Order: sequence, then C-alpha cells, then structure tokens
Amino acid sequence: MGIKRFFKNKIKDYQFIKNQRKVTANLQNLDFFKSHPFNFSTEINPEVSIIIHGSNDLKMVLNCLHHIEKYDQNISKEIFVIHDKSSEVQQYLENVKGITLINKEESDGLSQVINHTIEKARGKFIYLLESHALVQENYLSTLLEVFNTKENVGAVGSKMISAENNIVSAGNLVFENSEIVELGKSEAIDTPQFNFVRKVDFCAGSLLFSKINKNGDLNLLNETYSSLYFAEADLRLKLKKEGNLDTYYQPLSEVSCFNNSFKTVNSNDKVDFANHWNSYFTDKKNVKSEKTNYSSHYKTPNFLFLEENMPKPDQDSGSRRFMEIIKILQKNGHHIVLAVKHFDETKDSDYIPYFQNAGVEICRDYVNAQNKIIRVEDQIVNALSYVDVVWIFRPLGFNHWYNLINGKINGQKIIYDMVDLHYLRMERENNYIDVVTNEREKEISFFKEKEYAGMNISDAVISISDEEKNTVSENGVKKDKIFTVSNIHKPVDNVPLSFSEREGLLFIGGYNHLPNIDAVKFLHDQILPLVWAKNNHIKISILGPDFPADLKEKYHSDRFQILGYQETVDFWFENSRVFVAPLRYGAGVKGKIGQALEFKLPVITTGIGAEGMSLEDAKTALISDENPQNFADKILELYDNENLWQTLHQNSLLPLSKFSIETQEQNIKKMLQYLGFGN
Repeated sequence: MGIKRFFKNKIKDYQFIKNQRKVTANLQNLDFFKSHPFNFSTEINPEVSIIIHGSNDLKMVLNCLHHIEKYDQNISKEIFVIHDKSSEVQQYLENVKGITLINKEESDGLSQVINHTIEKARGKFIYLLESHALVQENYLSTLLEVFNTKENVGAVGSKMISAENNIVSAGNLVFENSEIVELGKSEAIDTPQFNFVRKVDFCAGSLLFSKINKNGDLNLLNETYSSLYFAEADLRLKLKKEGNLDTYYQPLSEVSCFNNSFKTVNSNDKVDFANHWNSYFTDKKNVKSEKTNYSSHYKTPNFLFLEENMPKPDQDSGSRRFMEIIKILQKNGHHIVLAVKHFDETKDSDYIPYFQNAGVEICRDYVNAQNKIIRVEDQIVNALSYVDVVWIFRPLGFNHWYNLINGKINGQKIIYDMVDLHYLRMERENNYIDVVTNEREKEISFFKEKEYAGMNISDAVISISDEEKNTVSENGVKKDKIFTVSNIHKPVDNVPLSFSEREGLLFIGGYNHLPNIDAVKFLHDQILPLVWAKNNHIKISILGPDFPADLKEKYHSDRFQILGYQETVDFWFENSRVFVAPLRYGAGVKGKIGQALEFKLPVITTGIGAEGMSLEDAKTALISDENPQNFADKILELYDNENLWQTLHQNSLLPLSKFSIETQEQNIKKMLQYLGFGN
C-alpha cells in the first residue's frame, strides 16, 4: 500500500469513527418547561395506554413526557403517571391536560399500583416505561409492528441505551437455575448481533403487551415481587408458559435511560423468581450461547448468508426468492446472518432496517464501544464460531467469500447457490452480439471455471431449476448433492378484472440485467411496430428499477411508457390485458413470468422465457419463437381473442404448484438432511 493511500484510509477511518451514529438524549431544564405547554389529546378509545413509573424526579418525568409528545404522534394513546402522593410531580402535572396522575401510597407496591392502572386503562396495549427514559423516534410504532407482523406475540421490548451511547439492555435470556443473561450490555448501539428483531425471554424498562390475554383476562403483574424487573419477567414467562406467546426484542425501538433503576433487583425477589421458574429453564449457559448470546430460541443449524449485493425484494425476482428462503428458514426456527460484498450507502441503507425487522442479523462496518472499527470481514470470521452452514450466492460472490473463510472453516457445511448459470446466459447472449471478441470468450470461460469450482468445492449445490441441475450434473457435478430451490410464487388474493375492463401490455424487470434490456429493445424496435401497423391503440407499460436514462429518452412515448421503479406494481398486473416477455437469452427461471401468473395475467413469452416454468403453449401461456412477426401475431391474437384469453387466465395458476412455499420448503429440508441436519 502506497503512503498516500495509507493516509487516505486513515482519514477515512477517522471520519467514520467521528460520524458514528449517536442517539440524542439531551435533557431540558425546568425553566424550559415553564414556557412549554404540553399538548396531549384525550382519546376515547386509545390504541396504547402508556404507564410511566418511578417518577419522583420532576425534571426526568417532564423530559420523559416531552419525548413522548414529540414522537409517534399519529398513534392514539393515553398517558398515566404514577407518583408518590407527596412528590412535587403532582403539583406540577395536575394541571397538564391529557395525562392521568396515579397516587402511590407508601404501603402500596409498585406492581400493585401498576395493576390498578392497567384495570383503568382503555388501550388495547399497555406500554410500561421507566420515567428516567427518553423515547426516540418510532419507539412505539416499531413495537406495534412486531405485533402486526409476527405470530403469537406476547410482549415486545426496546433497546435500552445509556447516556454514553452504549447498550444497557437488548433483552434478557434465562438459563438453567434461572441464571439471567443481559444481552448487549455495554456494547456499541449499532453492534450487529444486537440489532435485529429476535425472541428473548423477557425485556424490562420499555415494554409493550396486550391488556387482555387469550382467555379474556387482564395481563397483570405478580404483586409478590417488590422489584418491577422480576415482576415484568414473571409476566412474560407466564404468557409463554400458559399461552405459548413469545417475547420479542425490537432494536429499532430505542430508549435512552439516565439510570438503570429499571434493573433494580431485590435479593428476596431473585430467590422467589428462581424457586418459581427453576424447573422451567433447563438450557445450560454453554460457551456457544455465552459467546454469541444465542439460545434455544434458535434451532440448529444457524446460517451465514454471503451475497454479492444487498438483496432488494421490492426490485427483482432474485431478491424475492432470497427473502422467501429466509422466511422458510425462520419459520423453522433458524437464525440467519447476512453479509454483502458490495454495500452502497446511498442505495442500500434503507434495506438494513428492512432485514433487521425481518429478524436477520446484518453484518456491516461499525464502531465498537472501544472506538474501533469492526469490519464486515472480521464479523464473518467471528460468525464462523456460531454458524453451522455457510450459504454463498453467485460465482463472484463465492470466489470472494470462500477465499476469506477458507482455512478458517471448522466443520461448517458450504452451500453454493448458483442463482442462475452465468456462463450459460452469456453463451446464449453471444447470438445477439455482432462481434464475439476473444475477451468475451475469456470472460465466459472465467465465469464457467468459477461456477464449477464453487460447485465442486461445496458440500451442496442449489440450482434454480431442474433443467440447470441436469446441465451441471452432465458436466461432472455430483448429482445427489444438487438441490433445486426455485422462486416462490403465491396466487394473489384479489377479484381480477374482466377481459373487457383491461387494456395495454405489460413488461417488468430489473435493468441491471442485460436480458431485460435486450427484451425492451426487441419490443420497441422489432415487435411493436408490427403490432402498431394493425392496431395503433395498444400501449405498453415498462416497469422496473435502473432503466438507462439514454434509452428512456429515446424510447419513452405515450404508447411505450417507461415508468421505472414503482413501490407497488399490483395496479399494472391487475389492469393490463397481456404480459409480454420476449426474452431472447438468459438462464434460470423467470420471476417476472411467475409474478404475472400469480395475478392470473395471461403471458406471451419465448422458449427462453418458458424455460424451467412448466408452461404449455396455448394452455397456460403463449410460447413464441424469436421471430418478431410471430411474437407480434400472438400479441394481436391474444389481445382481441377473449376465449383464448380466458383459457390462459383460468389456467395461469397450474404451473405455480412447483413454485409453492411447501415445495421449496421440502427441497430445503432434503438438502439439510443430506448435509446431516434434521431427521
């Protein structure tokens, strides 16, 4: 490394450390609140009842209320403040509209007072909050999101953060003899291992749960505990034992706390807790769980996913497949760690919370509590201490990641996921290139070498279709270690529009993928002019991200509308009359065609487009050769022939059986059994 590059990297690292994320936790003084009118509305049917406890410090409770006032204003809520009867809190807050003060007598235990407050609360959810805490943006909406997206949720807790910007608590696990492990204690706030939604045994300090349980009874605290810490823990464990309801930790809900009073424990409570729950917890706190803080909430194997680029499930079919695989593994109790080779801060950052919310641990460069940058590569090597399977995607990704982990693997199984056969796609593309250069041939040979090297090194290989499985097995890859895990397609639950209510053609794709660019050019330059010669009213919509600006300027018109990326594409699938996919080269299965079939939108495609899709011409789709006149004729026929359209429409779901969740789940289970996991 040259001296200039050395110092450039040093400066870059310095800026990275300097700009590390911090959670704002500035306290306003009492003078601020003298001129600050609180504005809490009175809700008749609030969604959430917030109960603030431990509030003898006026300054802290006012700051606590101030942050509640600032964030998640669109969520209807009511606020209770529990205070000692003699405190100054009552004098100050009794005139504040929209909050209810609850007197705590000296003889009352805190759990008892909270229970009385829960009985008065009108919200569907109860949110217990320590008064020495400042909630942050989206603190409540992210907790509610877990209830809305996960099954059998009993409670959700927040990431508790110290004034020094370290983690105070990322949830708790309980092991044999009721030994409690506080997750994330003193770690940096962005430590990846504590920044994904996960099941824990309990949370404290900031906790959301349903007011009413499955039996229609109130969820109340055990009043025998004098410390709220054990009372909250007891309630969560009771919900799990009696109702099979899980407690989740939601790191996107962040709460700054100015002391750790929510963790205050009474020695008698500790003994009582152990006496009551010892027989329930039998997991030993072994080296593995101690090092990584994983527990029996996850089932073996744990997975390390290594990709080239950040998957974007809203933008391409490969990423949709990736996400469906993750859902299958999580449904079966497995933990997933994800790292990508190329991370674009501008384009990829929004997908970090997306995957964290989905329960995926995302490796990315971060600054630890000792102000040292921890690189993704170091996290990958560390992850090898607790993962059982390394699942690597694509040839260049395999080449990069395997070189990193080779020599450090200690019993982990390696899976190579080809996604599609890159060299085969490139060989097919040669038919549409004017001059195939030596450099082009060398590039194809390079990809072919890397793909087969990855397949032969790996313990198991994943193909996306049986056709590609056969191709690689004919080229020497052991057939019994190849498993087909394809795209996943589910019928869309809607009432489709009739033939006469629809109009126009549709094509969708990601335009970093050259076969899609070629298909658009083929449509614009050769196919549609033949269509328009006989029916100039037919329009087409071109959807998908990363469409080249120069081509858009050249091609876009009223009849050839290039609309680019759309957050939701349902409208076009539901209102278009015909889906066209004139793909002339490519490999793998075509997610765009599967997506059209999901919506029962009749498809016209080529033999390449139909490859691996189990389509039957004139029954489940129209399949054309690559002659533009033949493709145009099929468009004109299907666009005006309602009987043919109805046949394809009614039969659209037939090919999807091989792409069902159940089929792919069974294929994954067979692969894991082959690797020595499961029954």
